[in-house]
Amino acid sequence: MTDIPFFPHLRPLGWDDKPLLDRLFAACPPVISEYTFTNLFAWRAAYDFCLSRLGGAVLIVSRKGDRLDVFDPLCAPNEKQDVIEQCFSLSGGTPVVFVRLPEETIASLQASDRFAVREQRDHFDYLYRTRDLIDLKGAAYDGKRNFIRRFRETCPFEFAEMKKEDVESCLYFEEEWCQAKDCQRTEGLAHEREATREILGHFEGLGVKGAMIRVGGKVEAVAIGEALNPRTFVVHIEKANDACPGIYQAINQMFCASAAPGFDFVNREQDLGVPGLRQAKESYKPCAMVKKFTLARK
Repeated sequence: MTDIPFFPHLRPLGWDDKPLLDRLFAACPPVISEYTFTNLFAWRAAYDFCLSRLGGAVLIVSRKGDRLDVFDPLCAPNEKQDVIEQCFSLSGGTPVVFVRLPEETIASLQASDRFAVREQRDHFDYLYRTRDLIDLKGAAYDGKRNFIRRFRETCPFEFAEMKKEDVESCLYFEEEWCQAKDCQRTEGLAHEREATREILGHFEGLGVKGAMIRVGGKVEAVAIGEALNPRTFVVHIEKANDACPGIYQAINQMFCASAAPGFDFVNREQDLGVPGLRQAKESYKPCAMVKKFTLARK
């Protein structure tokens, strides 16, 4: 940690930071989907992720022009309020905003008249009971079961866990998916393409779990995730060729059954305010939302 500069000085987050961040996340298991090394590394270019430190706390910082967006401090819970207050006092006039803070972090700060706290609804994570996503029991999931039944009956498919030798065919699928969605014309999809390629390109080193559906021998759906904390599995990537009706419902159910049966919950990340994505995530009946907040000095 000695190579990490003291706040407000920063250095870029890189691959060599994996052991440190893995250790910090293991010591204080996170609840927000952003806090795996996989997510931070894959999205580092899009968000200009950097590291800094303050005392014994490590800070994940995203540079936004002349503003610093600081994520939840990586330190003991009883130290976070002090770290947050010090960041504001040490910023040297640089605007600082804390982002994606979980409820437990802002609980002691929300009542203060020194801070402005705001919900980040577009970044709330969707949390589901694992058994709900695997079993799809009850009337609420009738539509999902029907889609999967239709897919099974009409598409000659193979579900398989992803291995190193499958990465190239999955990258090819990603390129085809992006061409169909015209990713380069949409900033968010372009960044998502880059993040997906980073995860696939470092598949073994990241230690993530992946799965594919092949239709007629060709990869037509991909899902990738990993443990977020001891009780929760987080799904980072889920993409499919929607020319195959029911394939999205199939990869969702089959991947959870394959990769997450030992977890109580599945975190399927945020909807980013995209109406179609919000509707799709809500249709799976989350058991809870992992709320996130911004905090700024008034």
